[in-house]
Amino acid sequence: MKTKNNFSLNLLLFFLFITSFFYSLFSYSLTDPNLVITTWQPYWNFQQWIWQTFFHNPVLLTTIFSVFIAVFFTIYFCGFNKLKKQNKYSSKDLFIKIFFALSPLIFSYNALSHDVFNYMFNAKMVTLFHANPHTNVALDFSFDNWTRFMHNTHTPAPYGYGWTAFSIIPSLLGFNKFIINWFIFKVISWISYLLLFLGLQKLSQKLNNKDLSTQHVWLIFANPLIFIEILSNLHNDFWMLAPAVASLALIIKKPKKKIFWTVFLSLLLLSFSISTKLATLVVLPFWIHWVSQWFIKINLTKNKKLFSKEKIKKVFPLLISIALFLPLFTLRSQQFLPWYLSWSFIWLPFITFLPWQNLLISFSISGLLRYIPWLLTGGFEGAVLPQQKLFTWVGGLIIFIILTTISSLKNKKLVKIS
Repeated sequence: MKTKNNFSLNLLLFFLFITSFFYSLFSYSLTDPNLVITTWQPYWNFQQWIWQTFFHNPVLLTTIFSVFIAVFFTIYFCGFNKLKKQNKYSSKDLFIKIFFALSPLIFSYNALSHDVFNYMFNAKMVTLFHANPHTNVALDFSFDNWTRFMHNTHTPAPYGYGWTAFSIIPSLLGFNKFIINWFIFKVISWISYLLLFLGLQKLSQKLNNKDLSTQHVWLIFANPLIFIEILSNLHNDFWMLAPAVASLALIIKKPKKKIFWTVFLSLLLLSFSISTKLATLVVLPFWIHWVSQWFIKINLTKNKKLFSKEKIKKVFPLLISIALFLPLFTLRSQQFLPWYLSWSFIWLPFITFLPWQNLLISFSISGLLRYIPWLLTGGFEGAVLPQQKLFTWVGGLIIFIILTTISSLKNKKLVKIS
């Protein structure tokens, strides 16, 4: 049974590799018309062909995108079910295999987002123009060629100063050359994927005294919304989340020595996370609680069973996940920017409340389907934003009902068999 299960999982990983490869090619159909990545003739011929085939045919473009999403999620659910059964992989081995299966995405174009270009240009404003991207806007430097294919050139940097400072590193390494900078930002997105895995692994060891289960590794890192938004669209959200997770992993248990340096490093990591995006401020009360427990015996109530350390350990990931889900309702997120879902999603390995897992998985599907109205019209004109909200919220709730029904039927079947 082990051999058969692992063969099936390897086959799924192979399909994930192939699908990622073809998605990477397809992603160039959405290359901005004002962006010439390279004039190398074989690439330019390919770019011209894929523009003519897909970019100028929105129905075909949207259809192929929908097929990719369907295939990715089919692989995702099949793999998740396979890993319910015993297999020989450790969590580390499985992560490495997923990482390799997704490796073609490092060559993909950030088809669904222009944010990485803003990261690059904000750093360029500091290193080349000696300007503050938090007070200046890209249009102040409209003579620069990069502004031709950027979006949101009329607003200051919406990220924290920590992210701006960090962005200076790849900018300097790239010598303000577009293609070098772009590739370095790709690499650091992949590094954030690895760092989040290491952080979650360490947090699992501290909370549960064991590594992440392989099912949880698959749940997070093989989820199509997660890897498309982070590894292909190159959003910086894992650079906010990985330090926050690592910060908590350091202080969940009191160390026997070097207490000061542990607290200092943990606070430094959490500070960087908050200075990347403010959302992880919600982690701060939990951080304060755990550190204060080292020095002060706090009895919240006489009912120790209700507020025991073990109970708090179990409930805090759910509370953080729920708190980080709330920004998806805001106008700033246009009532659901898909990559914001990662803020809630990454805590699922520590949450035993199954409906919340089903809900977040459902919204990961509808979050990617949200791109359909935008792809069909090529912009946000007319009723596109209301249609996106409909796809996201109504679609997500319908999928949630379906997943919950399937889970319920499976549980009833297991009860009958036993």
